[in-house]
Formats: sequence, structure tokens, C-alpha cells
Amino acid sequence: MLLAVPFCAAALLWNKLPERMPVHWDVHWQVNGYAGKTMATLLLPCLNIGLALLLGLVPLMDPMLKQYDPETRASLWRTMRAMRLAVSLFLCVIALGILAVGLKAPVNMATLMQVGLGVLFILIGNLLTKLRPNHFFGVRTPWTLKSREVWMRTHRLAGHIMVAGGLGLAVLSLVVPPAYYFYCVFIPVFAVMAIVPVAYSYLIYPAQNRV
Repeated sequence: MLLAVPFCAAALLWNKLPERMPVHWDVHWQVNGYAGKTMATLLLPCLNIGLALLLGLVPLMDPMLKQYDPETRASLWRTMRAMRLAVSLFLCVIALGILAVGLKAPVNMATLMQVGLGVLFILIGNLLTKLRPNHFFGVRTPWTLKSREVWMRTHRLAGHIMVAGGLGLAVLSLVVPPAYYFYCVFIPVFAVMAIVPVAYSYLIYPAQNRV
């Protein structure tokens, strides 16, 4: 349903949409790219389908899949299904937002994108706390891949940081001017979410086994 909604909306609104529509915004959320009606309405929904198919196949690409215990395999499949749903929802909302902007509806794409991205991080962070060790998805450092305990502890921390970061991104998008959001909010928060779990996995891995 999520994959179909943007196509249905575009078909219903086709005659009302302009021939050229805004499709890209710079870091200050000023429109800096336009596309024809066909490209503007179909590119993101088609990309959504492609990503949904890719995320559905990701577990099969893991060379170690058959060697995992049943709990790990079930965890990987469950996580990827939930992630596929979250990503599809996010892209569906953005695609509908582009249609609304094309119709000159009072939609703030900066707020829509920033809040939507924050919610997406919250959902992914929640999934990370439940993810079992695998070789394809997650915080895959040499230390998490060698120790199940390090993996579990690292992903609990990473999930909590990502949930907090996503909440911060969503809330701050409502108070920080769009011109400052990317450099002053998004980059620092994303850096914390990316760097802290990696450093933590190194620190908690037994010192005598790091070599």
C-alpha cells in the first residue's frame, strides 16, 4: 500500500500538476532543482520500489546466512522487514510532499524532511537494540564481529543513541532555522551516532584480544 499510494496520488492529481515541479532543495532549503512532471512524480516512487526489493533481498546476500542459528536468522529477517517498512513510509511521505509543493499547498519541505528523517532514525535505532550478530547489517567492526557480547552491548548503545538522536533531530527541526539545521544540528548528531558505537565496541573488547 505504501508503494502504491504515491502512484495513485499522482494519477489522481495529474491534470492539476504543473509541467515543471521542484524536486531538490539545498542545505538552506531553497529550491535549486526542477524536473518535468513525469520525472518529478515517478522518480521517488520508483526508487521506493527498488529499495524495498533490495532490502527484501539483503539477508540473502549475507555469505554466512546458512551458518547462523535460527534466532539470528529470524532476527535478521525481522529487522530487515521492519526497516523496509520504515524506509518505504519515509519515501512515501516525501513523494507526497513533492506533489503537495507542486500544487502550491502550504507544505514546508524542510520540516517534513527533517522530522521524517528524525522519526526514521528513531525506528531504526529501536531495531538495532534487537539485532543479533550478522555480517551484513549493523555496527560491523572487527570487535563486534568477533564477540557476541560486544555486538549485543554495542548495538544496545547504538540503538539508544540513534533513538535519542532521531528525537533530537525531529524536535530541533521545529526550533532551529532551516539555514543552520544541516551544519549545526544534523552533522553533529549524525557524527555522534556514527562514531560513538564504533569507539565503544573497541573499548569494551578485551584488551588482550584486540591484536
